[in-house]
Amino acid sequence: MKGLCIGFRHLCALGILAVFGATDGAAEDFRVLPYLQHPTPDAISILWFSDSDQPGVLELGSRDESLMSEVIHAQSLAYPPWEAASFFADTPRPAPFRHRVRVDGLTSSTAYAFRVQQGESVFEGEFKSAPASTDREPVRLIFFADSETEPESTGKRVDWPDPARIQIPRDYLLDQTTGLLNNLQVILDRQPDLLGIAGDLVESGGEQRDWDEFWRHMTDVAGINLAARVPLIAAAGNHEYYQGPKMSGYDQPGSERAISRWLSYFDNPSNGSERAEGRYYRLDYGPVTLISLDVSNGIPHQSADDTNYFLLGDGEAGGGHSPSFGEGSAQWTWLRAQLADSQRNSAFTFVFFHHVPYSVGPHGWPPGNGSGRDQQSGVPVRALTPMFHEFGVDALIAGHDEMWERSVVEGEQILPDGSSRPHALQIFDVGIAGDGLRGPESGLDNPHQQYLVHEDAPETWSGGVLQSGGKHYGHLEIDILPMDGTWQAILKPVHVFPFVDADGVLTGFERRLYDDIVVLGDVATAIEEMAIGQQTQRPAEVERRLQPPYPNPFNDTVLVRFQLAQPETIRIEIRDTRGALVRTLQERALSQGLHTVEWNGRDTQGASAASGVYLITLETGDVRETVEAMLVR
Repeated sequence: MKGLCIGFRHLCALGILAVFGATDGAAEDFRVLPYLQHPTPDAISILWFSDSDQPGVLELGSRDESLMSEVIHAQSLAYPPWEAASFFADTPRPAPFRHRVRVDGLTSSTAYAFRVQQGESVFEGEFKSAPASTDREPVRLIFFADSETEPESTGKRVDWPDPARIQIPRDYLLDQTTGLLNNLQVILDRQPDLLGIAGDLVESGGEQRDWDEFWRHMTDVAGINLAARVPLIAAAGNHEYYQGPKMSGYDQPGSERAISRWLSYFDNPSNGSERAEGRYYRLDYGPVTLISLDVSNGIPHQSADDTNYFLLGDGEAGGGHSPSFGEGSAQWTWLRAQLADSQRNSAFTFVFFHHVPYSVGPHGWPPGNGSGRDQQSGVPVRALTPMFHEFGVDALIAGHDEMWERSVVEGEQILPDGSSRPHALQIFDVGIAGDGLRGPESGLDNPHQQYLVHEDAPETWSGGVLQSGGKHYGHLEIDILPMDGTWQAILKPVHVFPFVDADGVLTGFERRLYDDIVVLGDVATAIEEMAIGQQTQRPAEVERRLQPPYPNPFNDTVLVRFQLAQPETIRIEIRDTRGALVRTLQERALSQGLHTVEWNGRDTQGASAASGVYLITLETGDVRETVEAMLVR
């Protein structure tokens, strides 16, 4: 399945992305267009920014009422003096006003149209309320990290290490801005329920132009406001604490001024901490608990427990409010309570933060100065691994090293009744949003590594044109699906493959998957369970091999899910109703457990299949099972 093509191919003409579909309208009274925050089954926040302190009005399509915005002057978003002098002739626009409306009384898993009027400008959008824990509806989450937006990213290509010739420098095929925009377009096409960002949203948290760039991209994906359709959740990364190279880096109090910009933009759930409110939090979304941590600073300063040798945080002389995450800290104590509750009440627990703890990237070295050390190391975050095992956290989602790498750390989960069972903690570095595309550090080993794109997705070239493989921008897509009273989570490594001709001209791009889909079963309330590699499921489910396809009907991709009671060689075929072979989707030896493959609605030659019913057949030894899926163009 390596390099499998998924979804629609996007075409480019004259350097401009050609995308077909409706656009959202707005006008000049908005500094930042309306966007969605903090979704719950019965409420959601809608934020926007303007130059006016006059409240705006929000109308919900299903209600005959108008809601006035709460307005505060977001003085933390003023342009710093060096930006004002360098780019605005000392006369920048003043700090904007932040508008917030908390819409209450919603029905879970329900679509709502809304209309916002600010001055003479009107914006219209639609959102879907979050599912309740009792709702049996599929959920799609998407995560990435390290978008690191800045105006200077346009036209700037990053180093793209060649696995075959690591010592020879070369640049990536696209500039960073184009790569990020293509990534966002693919995300928009997939219609996720939530978009999570595991830190380093911007290049410099203290530079307002970098934040302007971030919101321009999030609210204008080929004319469509992605952030008004999909709620955003984010963890703070070290770049959010970074003032910028012109403003003394991480020095205090400037670092606190930098993170205050991030805090102004995000309406995060409360964590009950007066000093670190909003910097770490929990969000329950249907069967999933999502926990965001702030691991941007460890204490003591410049010790083996420190993730940032330049930053002074909470409890340190001259420090700001960046919270410690070490044992006994307020964040550590809060995390234990949240994980214990999630273990009892949620099908899955995903924790996301910035500093990936296991990696072969530059931040995989232990903390310190000099060769074989790193001043922004993720290694200290490993101190939380025993807690993650204890409470059965399913996956950690991080960034920081700007590569795609997956690791698995084995441990032991302690169940609420005091018994224990083996536990496999999945760890993802998803730092490929639109900035770096790094290779591994020479001499650095990660014994927990399961998949590294640099090594496991080899490039295939023909006539000077890349055909498949390689390191590309992308994200993690998670589908959480109900199945017979329990849940299944399918974690898919997505990359956006660019079609670049021999002259270096971008002609299009499409969504593809790396060959490393992970399937997790919900066993939180099972009396008996079977741990198989990185996958876990109940024994009774193993006998049912080929599961119903999802979604069905489908119009771009369909998931083919199956389970094996023992290692077997399998063959999956797609045929039309006449029995003609459309495509052999997979033929290979697989381990026992849960498995998933996606079909992108194309035949063996890559042509789009016509609308209609297709037969999906799984052959294992002398057993043949078939399910039907309907493709609707």
